[in-house]
Amino acid sequence: MTTLRKYKNKFLIAVAVIALVIVSFFIYGYSANGYTFHNIQIKSSTLPKDFNNFTIAYFSDLHLKSEQDITLFKKITDDLNKKNYNMVLFGGDLYEKDIISAAKVQKIIKSIKSSYGKFAVLGDEDQTHKSEVTQILNEGGFEVLSDASRTVYYKKSQITLTGYSIQATKPLTKSTNYTVSLSHYPDFFKETSKQEDLHISGHSGGGYIYLPFIGSLYKDSHCKTYHHGSYQKDKATLLVSNGLGLKKDLHMKFLAKNEVLLITLKN
Repeated sequence: MTTLRKYKNKFLIAVAVIALVIVSFFIYGYSANGYTFHNIQIKSSTLPKDFNNFTIAYFSDLHLKSEQDITLFKKITDDLNKKNYNMVLFGGDLYEKDIISAAKVQKIIKSIKSSYGKFAVLGDEDQTHKSEVTQILNEGGFEVLSDASRTVYYKKSQITLTGYSIQATKPLTKSTNYTVSLSHYPDFFKETSKQEDLHISGHSGGGYIYLPFIGSLYKDSHCKTYHHGSYQKDKATLLVSNGLGLKKDLHMKFLAKNEVLLITLKN
């Protein structure tokens, strides 16, 4: 009986070790390189009928810091170009501080296809080399919005796109159009929710470690309130992306998979 118990204990230990290895592989390996295209529908009665099924591709938080990261970015953009969408938005944090392989990154960004424009806002990591990052994005076909709005025309209708800088403290004047807002910091939604219909942000990494019934274990500054998934406030919707990269001091993600959002507007 004692011998049987010993074998049983050894078996349970072996199972636990195997499970730990599998989980570790997922957290340290797959979570760093894996990504998904997350399809989301946003319904609103205020959306012009012409914009029904208009799709926005949104990505953020690349945190490029190695040639391996750039190679993965190229793979992601190749896959993105196979999808059906109308407009592309970038939510900031192109690099992790220092700029590397600028020409290569600019070429990848330029390869991203879009029929109705490519727009971006800058993140906190972009501030160190703000002018250089802006130039890379501009040469890649992205217009960087800093507390500014643009009118997007589609068929016979129009909506407003607003991009906020990380220095913004208050929303722009409310448009009469259906309004999509873009900011790097999710918590800025507290200030803008009455001025918009849809708000899209990054920065949080989806909380990096996200546990059901508990929530995000990592809540950085400017994403203390909003950090994972979708939220509703004042009839507006906020979408918080998990991003596409890892910060230098955060080496894992769990249930916060790297993602590109494919947001289809519905009326």
